[in-house]
Amino acid sequence: MNGLQYYGAHDIRYNTSIPIPKVTDPNDVVLKVAYCGICGTDLHEFEEPIFFANAATDQGDKISGKKLPLVLGHEFSGIVEEVGSNVKHLKRGDHAVIETTGHCSDRINYYKYNTELENECQSCELGFENTCKDLNFIGLGVDNGGLAQYAKYSSQHVLKVDKKIPLDVGALIEPLSVVHHAIELSGFKAGEDALVLGAGPIGLAALLILQAKGASKVVVSEPASIRRDQAAKLGADVFNPAEFGNLATEELKKLGSRKQGFAKSFDCSGIQATYSTSIQALRAHGVACNVAIWPHKSVAHFVMDVTLEEKTSVGSLGYQTKDFEGVIELLESGKLEIEKAKALITGKHGLRDAVEKGFKELIEHKDKHIKILISPDL
Repeated sequence: MNGLQYYGAHDIRYNTSIPIPKVTDPNDVVLKVAYCGICGTDLHEFEEPIFFANAATDQGDKISGKKLPLVLGHEFSGIVEEVGSNVKHLKRGDHAVIETTGHCSDRINYYKYNTELENECQSCELGFENTCKDLNFIGLGVDNGGLAQYAKYSSQHVLKVDKKIPLDVGALIEPLSVVHHAIELSGFKAGEDALVLGAGPIGLAALLILQAKGASKVVVSEPASIRRDQAAKLGADVFNPAEFGNLATEELKKLGSRKQGFAKSFDCSGIQATYSTSIQALRAHGVACNVAIWPHKSVAHFVMDVTLEEKTSVGSLGYQTKDFEGVIELLESGKLEIEKAKALITGKHGLRDAVEKGFKELIEHKDKHIKILISPDL
């Protein structure tokens, strides 16, 4: 089959002779890929391997033992091609998406006769598979991902979606699940207001999920005019912090309930200014949730910003299967409008053009795009 394989930093190759995955386990599901999004994480991997670093070692990925080269892509939708004998919730022809985490319970699929693998890490034992000590994703090292004609994964990760949801929108369910998890973790309730810091793909996805969950008001703070305009078109109240300099946080806080701050905030940028603002712009007993992935560096944190008004600061990592289910329910019920979700798609290209018109385009013109999708059929 055709696909994009990751060999290392700045070394992604279009290959026409990748073996087509086949069912080899009773729990396997093979999808014919329809669309796969390019994520900010993929762009980081293009510059320098992070998740792929384990697959670049002699031991291979910690969950699967897989080694490079591997097919990229973890935001994808497709049509079920083949299922194993144990799979009952899916059949050939169904539309589906893959929840792409790899964690302790997946390791046994790759090391079937190793009894030492029966013990789960503490996070997985507690039901928090998204913080597994060896967490990784298919398309990032656990196994071949969605930037190819076909992909395979265990059925516990494959969710059926109603055919009224277009397959291009289906490829957005993964990034939407990232913010669904953060919003659930924050304890957000319908009728509350919220602040989103940053109007990149994850910030705009947060806006859509907050709207679908009944936010009374969503303010998006973003200095870049193109991204601010994108947020406004999706129904956000927008704020340009660059206009107010050192007074930006105080001015932003006035846009919250009773001009005293927001119930919830979501930092989707990951810089000192947005981290501080996410806490300082809250009302008393508000919750600040960090959704951004940070580089390994410390930032200034004033503990009394949290303590004086009993605020909460929490971090959110990835998603769980229940978040995919939540996003699918919002789409199928109409609470999350399909046309609004479609507005996140700013480009579609074929596999052969994915590096030049996908990866490099996003790296060089990131403010211009929200989500570029790659399809094997284009």
